[in-house]
Amino acid sequence: MRKLLLILFLCATPASAQSLQERMLQAEDARATTEAGLAPLMEGLKGSGRRTAIRAIGRLERPVMIPLVAPALDDGVGIRAEAANALAQMARTPAAVVEVQKLLLNRAAIDANLNTWEPWGEIAAALGRLPYDTAEQVAATEAVLTIGLPSPDSMNDVDSAALVGSARGFESLARTVRAKKLAPLNSRTWDLLRWAATAQRPAADPRSVLTRRLAMAALVTGNQVTASVIERGQLDADGEVRRLATAGLATDAAISERDVLLKKGMADMDARVRLEALRGWGRHLQETSCALVRAAVKDADAHVRTQAIDQLGAGCPASEGSSELGAIVGTLSTQPRTWHAPAHALVSLARTEPAAAARALPLFVAHPTWQVRMYAARAASALGAVDTLMALMGDPVDNVREAALSALIELKRPEAVAAAIDSLTRIDYQLVLTAVRALSDVDQIVDGKTHAPTATSPLLTALGRITKESKDTSRDPRMAILNRLQGYGDASQAVNLEGYLKDFDPAVAAKAAEILTAWTGRPRVAAAQPLTGPAVTVAAVNAVRGKTLRVHMTGTGSFDIALDVDAAPLAAVRVARRAGEGYYNGLTFHRIALNFVIQGGSPGANEYMGEPFYMRDEPGLHLRGTVGISTRGRDTGDAQIFVNTVDSPRLNHTYTVFGSVTAGMDVVDGILEGDVIQRVELVTR
Repeated sequence: MRKLLLILFLCATPASAQSLQERMLQAEDARATTEAGLAPLMEGLKGSGRRTAIRAIGRLERPVMIPLVAPALDDGVGIRAEAANALAQMARTPAAVVEVQKLLLNRAAIDANLNTWEPWGEIAAALGRLPYDTAEQVAATEAVLTIGLPSPDSMNDVDSAALVGSARGFESLARTVRAKKLAPLNSRTWDLLRWAATAQRPAADPRSVLTRRLAMAALVTGNQVTASVIERGQLDADGEVRRLATAGLATDAAISERDVLLKKGMADMDARVRLEALRGWGRHLQETSCALVRAAVKDADAHVRTQAIDQLGAGCPASEGSSELGAIVGTLSTQPRTWHAPAHALVSLARTEPAAAARALPLFVAHPTWQVRMYAARAASALGAVDTLMALMGDPVDNVREAALSALIELKRPEAVAAAIDSLTRIDYQLVLTAVRALSDVDQIVDGKTHAPTATSPLLTALGRITKESKDTSRDPRMAILNRLQGYGDASQAVNLEGYLKDFDPAVAAKAAEILTAWTGRPRVAAAQPLTGPAVTVAAVNAVRGKTLRVHMTGTGSFDIALDVDAAPLAAVRVARRAGEGYYNGLTFHRIALNFVIQGGSPGANEYMGEPFYMRDEPGLHLRGTVGISTRGRDTGDAQIFVNTVDSPRLNHTYTVFGSVTAGMDVVDGILEGDVIQRVELVTR
């Protein structure tokens, strides 16, 4: 394969610049695998499209293509940085990690000797994010990354590009070391990161804040914060640095006067900082006192209030008496945007004062707002109120049914089986997935096939119905159904799956082939016939260049998303097109993950309902205010968007970033679960 690609590279036929740009764009969108499909990218590598081609090849994430990009490490500064990023994106196997690390280490040494720190910083960041498996690999990268960190005992200043590259590399490396339980980084490294997290560089240096954020994040991940680092971090002018420093108080690091520092965090002007302090108190000190948590119930910020209410559900010392939960539950009304506190309080009350929660439950079950009824199902789960859950299984909104069915599964109730089979007739993908999970969980307790006689036909019917919708985004429920049928069936059922060998989804077709081969003993081959999604053209990209999406929220204001068509042309065009068609009008932000993201734009107000055609990943860097595309695996975006409410480096190079909030971030921060998108318009910035 490598030889073939190199031949393609040498023999590609030139085309006009505009035509080539469009063909490269379409090749990336198609995730080309054939000679003809890859030809535009091979051609782009030879001329003015080199940088675009390198980025596109990196996003294909195929280790076999590493030799095509590796020579670009000797190109100019911009191309070199793009090549480093692409190579790291392609390092998806242990062998590829070894190959890419060697290439990057060699180039980093050259750039360090030449004092070309701009590309060195990008290479350092790329080195840090490689998915290492051994302590030796980590040590080799660690030795290089420390070159870019400042030292209090050195007279030599560090170039800001090198500094931020090292900090980004160490933030990634710390996560890898922790996730894979590799040998910890050197104590000297942690000392340098502590200095980088707290040292103030000149205000004119735009990278100074980012460096402090990344260094502090690395320390938090590695459980290496200290009281002095946190104390200095809490004095930082940047809210994200203060938030991260305060988040360090929730770690297992040995920190003196933790309570004092947490109280200081609770006094911060920024709600994100107060939220982290509240979480830290809950993890380490709530067993001894709920005073700080109870005070936070009256916080000026709605998110801090609901976090405090949730934490009260974990209980408080008996000496402090009853909590305010009952009183908050009693504030339930039908006024817009007032249900959140009482709904959260009901769930917490169900855990701490079951009798009081049971008395209040009927009002929530009968509430006209469906989200309130969904929380009622969660409270009923904590109470073990099976009759209430069965009543909610008849709710007109599938998200309420799904919450009730999830509760029945959690309670291991036999009623879950009949409820699950009935749920297979519903249109919501999340509910169908939960129904299949109910059957799987119950059957695994017994022999794996107990409900095959009653469930097989409804499963096949649901599979056929959903398949007829012809949506890429139906993969999750259909794969779940096929997996359950695999456990239930035998050769007598083969005829029911024959047609799926030519399914529009390659994953579904491959699964059908696997099942049929196992059932019949005859090798079967998938022959998928993929759907053709909406085409992307250079004209469409140029039409949204310099444009902003203005998102008008019902009753709370608006915020602007500046589209980044150079970094994510495919997503920018798709989202702008859908906005122009009115797709987002009337949809909601259904997921509010505090100090992480807000997510919305789902027709079903859940994770699994989106537009029919998958979107391709265009990974970027996830800073506070950047806007991405929700996925459930590689290249599975469904036009749901999310806004990062904090820096989220763990999402870097995995999720698309197609724009940034340039106005109205305060509106974003104030969005509550269920808030409605009135309309989205495209404006010129």
